[in-house]
Amino acid sequence: DIQVNGQSLDLTDLPLAPYWEGETLMVPLRKIAEGLGYTVAWDRELHAAVVDDEYIRRAVLRPGTTRVDFTGHLKVIDMSRTAENAEKTVIHQGYTYVPLEFFREFFNDAAFGDGVVTVTPSMAELCG
Repeated sequence: DIQVNGQSLDLTDLPLAPYWEGETLMVPLRKIAEGLGYTVAWDRELHAAVVDDEYIRRAVLRPGTTRVDFTGHLKVIDMSRTAENAEKTVIHQGYTYVPLEFFREFFNDAAFGDGVVTVTPSMAELCG
């Protein structure tokens, strides 16, 4: 089960439920990102998934790599950087999967416990 903002997501159309790749939990990118209100698109030129929260930052993830390129939207603080996920971004039957920790880059709490993946916004990190 995946819960975003306290709401369970419909996972019936996914080819795979969240799964472990070594020590890393892989989760469906679009389902969680859209549950958080982010836009998700496929950029054919870059051959990459693009996730944008339209407030803090935009991320570009290329399948087969651990690299994530972030572009910040804030004028006061530059949130742009390149990061490495613990595992490669992968595509299974048209669905992109990323490490659960990826969502922490957008200031979310992301956890797994008792068979449930939870992702919730944590704006306190920006204000505290």
